[in-house]
Amino acid sequence: LMLLRIRRKFSAAHKLPDYDGDCRNLHGHTWQVVFEIEGSVQPSGMIYDFKILKPLLDSILPDHKFLNDYVENPTAENLSRYIFGKAEQILKEKHLTLKTLELWENEDSACVIRK
Repeated sequence: LMLLRIRRKFSAAHKLPDYDGDCRNLHGHTWQVVFEIEGSVQPSGMIYDFKILKPLLDSILPDHKFLNDYVENPTAENLSRYIFGKAEQILKEKHLTLKTLELWENEDSACVIRK
């Protein structure tokens, strides 16, 4: 099994309406997303060109957005599901499979989805 691993960053604000604490208030993060993508090695010797994959994945990330406009309760878990669904759909069109997504809210805390 061979996987591509791509790390992307985006900045976005959110508030957690169901949270009893400071995160109930508007605040922001510089998020990091790590995508692990499976595919067949092509005659070129690559699964897929990183130069094409990076902007493709960037196009689904809510950079400089208010996350509550995309996900009703944008916890790391709910936002991970949202991004995973978007990435899975766009990668499937390229005959690639999203195996794992890690969404890092900060340098210490992440949510991981594995398929």
